[in-house]
Amino acid sequence: MHFKDRYKSRFLKFFPAIFLFLSAIYAQHYFSPVLPVGSLPVDARSLAMGGTGINNTRLQPAFGDFGYLFRISLDLEARATRETRSFPVIDMFDDVVTQNAYVVNRPVFYSVPWSIGTDITKWLKLPVSLSVSQFPTWDFRYDYQEEVRASLGSGVYNRDPVAGYHIFRMKGFIQSTSFNIALRPLAKVQLGLNVEMLSGSDLSQEIGVHVLQADDALAADSTTITQYDFSVGQSSRFSYGILFSPLKSLTLGVSMKSEVDVSFTTDGYVPILHERTQLPGFVLADTVSNYSIVLPSEIGFGFSARLRNKIKTQVNGHFIYSDWSQVDQVIVNASSIDTVNFQYEPAWFAHIGLEQWILNKTPFRFGFMYLGSPLGNEFERTIITFGTGWTYHGVTLDIAAAVDGLDYQYFDLFVPEGQDATDLEMVKESTLMVKASIMYSF
Repeated sequence: MHFKDRYKSRFLKFFPAIFLFLSAIYAQHYFSPVLPVGSLPVDARSLAMGGTGINNTRLQPAFGDFGYLFRISLDLEARATRETRSFPVIDMFDDVVTQNAYVVNRPVFYSVPWSIGTDITKWLKLPVSLSVSQFPTWDFRYDYQEEVRASLGSGVYNRDPVAGYHIFRMKGFIQSTSFNIALRPLAKVQLGLNVEMLSGSDLSQEIGVHVLQADDALAADSTTITQYDFSVGQSSRFSYGILFSPLKSLTLGVSMKSEVDVSFTTDGYVPILHERTQLPGFVLADTVSNYSIVLPSEIGFGFSARLRNKIKTQVNGHFIYSDWSQVDQVIVNASSIDTVNFQYEPAWFAHIGLEQWILNKTPFRFGFMYLGSPLGNEFERTIITFGTGWTYHGVTLDIAAAVDGLDYQYFDLFVPEGQDATDLEMVKESTLMVKASIMYSF
């Protein structure tokens, strides 16, 4: 029996987008195309220590590969997400008895970031380090497939055959090609500049209904799966940083990242604000349309400290502030839409990590991240991380894992014909991220 009949309406004319930074890693998946908060492009060692970034050129431009002729790093990253959508079951007293799950999706996405760095001090007679890296900085990938079953009367052998599928997919990501130069003018001071070139890779939108047999539980009478073109204009972003070591065992850092305007072109869906939930959404445009999303500037503070105890221990911390309230207006060039005001809130991100060496041979790393959200307290996330690593003849292998979860309410993505989407559903997400970094230095 299909339990979504209570939400009936015309075919879905809008769908929410996806989101969160940190991380190519921890974008709030269903809202990512509108809000990339939480992208954290760090290697496995930094990820295991709570995503701290003061010792990583991708987040702190002043950090360089000093002391190495060349350093090559390759990351292998897998992110598995479990998304469950359910609706409340109501008894005769209008009380919620339980949540009935009607769809569970378990997509797995892969990425392969890399970086190359070199210390050119011996050639220029100046303490200068150069590096280049490439990684996903805004991940749109989302895979939703809902199996819809018919509800047949008694006397039928198979009373709930598969009637069809509701499908919504986003593919691709915005890739950052990053160039970094670090300078050490004094023994205790390092300065850095980073230039990011942002470009889209394999972007597309796909949404519709695959009908096997007509049924009232489906959002369309016939198969209507459409793939829409989706492209991103190239843009650039700058970061500046400084590292200061007042003590041999302590390093402090400050970094600033400029805002950037990212422009999109599509013949599919463009952003809107859902009035009831005050959350992002999308509506199908009448023709090829353009819209622009501004990512705000960021200010980062960090530290790295080596503790004085019998066990070799290092503690890292990293804090980022981003005022999304200054860029909550999206300009849309579509026939029915002009400007969308999302009413974002400023967001804080905190990363704390610890590394301890067991018998001074094997590192044990763990940490946590607190990721604020421009969408409000409901979308804040706390992420637990852990990992270890090994070094052999100049080759270092680090592995890390991170887990988190999120619950929020939203409307049904596909509303059967003739029904109204009046009630909110529960969306539960849990994410497991596994990352391995292989680095060779000489």
